[in-house]
Amino acid sequence: MQKLVIYILLLSIFFASCSRKKNVEVVEVAKQTEVDSVYKLMNSNEFDAEWFSAKFKGTYHRPDDNQMFNGQIRIRKDSLIWVSITAVMGIEVFRVQIMPDSLTFINRLEKTYITSSTDYLRKRVGVDVDFEMLESVILGNDFPYYQTDVFKLSNRGENYLLSTFSRRKIKKQNNDVVKGSRILMQNILIDKNTYKINKQTVKVVGDDRTKLRIYYDNFEMVEGQLFPHKIIIKYKEDNKTFIEFNFSNIEINNKLRFPFKISKKYSQEKIEDRKKAQKNKKLN
Repeated sequence: MQKLVIYILLLSIFFASCSRKKNVEVVEVAKQTEVDSVYKLMNSNEFDAEWFSAKFKGTYHRPDDNQMFNGQIRIRKDSLIWVSITAVMGIEVFRVQIMPDSLTFINRLEKTYITSSTDYLRKRVGVDVDFEMLESVILGNDFPYYQTDVFKLSNRGENYLLSTFSRRKIKKQNNDVVKGSRILMQNILIDKNTYKINKQTVKVVGDDRTKLRIYYDNFEMVEGQLFPHKIIIKYKEDNKTFIEFNFSNIEINNKLRFPFKISKKYSQEKIEDRKKAQKNKKLN
């Protein structure tokens, strides 16, 4: 804060000796132009595919132990995310289908399923994300349909840092701010050579839950586009609890099937029932 005050005083002395109005405008335009330039370069280098499929090996890291799993993921752009999780022996244990306004989760182990809105992710994991945000996290992109003119730009060695404390969701049809929408605090670390996102942190203003931190690594070309083959997602402050994904067999723009059938023998589980079961488990 002290450095900020000194900086402001120096600027005031400088502009007092010349045409204040004219110089202020030049500084603001130049600064905003640089921010816009970096953002546009990042945006133009985003990973883009109508269809996306990959296999992955995952590890759920916890302070006391690690749990490994394998899986497949399929995405149709802006429409559907399909995930199949298998145990080490190759037996499917979970299948998930996420659409912009709904989520269905099949638990093969317990022979149950859950159908809910995408709010389930927020309630289950404790992170406030929607479909577009989740899709972007998987592909290593920035969030679409959010304000792009609220960032500040700074240099961080081999990276640029775009940061904001007040980013709001906008309407798809006219870019107007969505009234009552969440306000994001967001930092995006961008490689100066590739303009790919190396790391980003996200927190919803007014939400006491921890911020979401995503790290991207092992970038390789997939049909002319750089894709991060390693993603680490942290959603707890202890730095010892996180999920790591390592992707392989990536294919894009090949039409995909999204098989999703719930057996009649499976029973529907209410979110409230799962919460009670988890609470009782902790008490015992």
